[in-house]
Amino acid sequence: MNKVIEESFVNSYIIKNRRERLLFELWGKKREDGIGRFCHGADTLIDTSKIKLKGQYILTELRDMVAATKSRKCYVISFFEELDGKEFNKDEVLDLIIGCGMPSIAVFDDFAIIETEQEQGPAIKYLLQK
Repeated sequence: MNKVIEESFVNSYIIKNRRERLLFELWGKKREDGIGRFCHGADTLIDTSKIKLKGQYILTELRDMVAATKSRKCYVISFFEELDGKEFNKDEVLDLIIGCGMPSIAVFDDFAIIETEQEQGPAIKYLLQK
């Protein structure tokens, strides 16, 4: 777990009065629960001024954004232990987190991608930009 990146994500994209609690959950013993709660309640936690795109079918736009970034790697916060707290090559990260059915967040230098948990139909995706 990279607390510097996670704190930067929270401070950049989460509304001010929810930041401390989210960090407590991410860094606590029930990290999975915190990730799940975040992705289920993303609409109430994300600073809406940071949402560039939101929807079920924005994969093309997400791929374009990832391809255009100068960052080579990104950091992932995920419900899946195999992905959580690790850095991945930018070219493979969308294939890892999109469509897996569980909540995941890809944090790049100047934007972040969130995939909520898939319940009924496709999961909601967010593209957040600083």
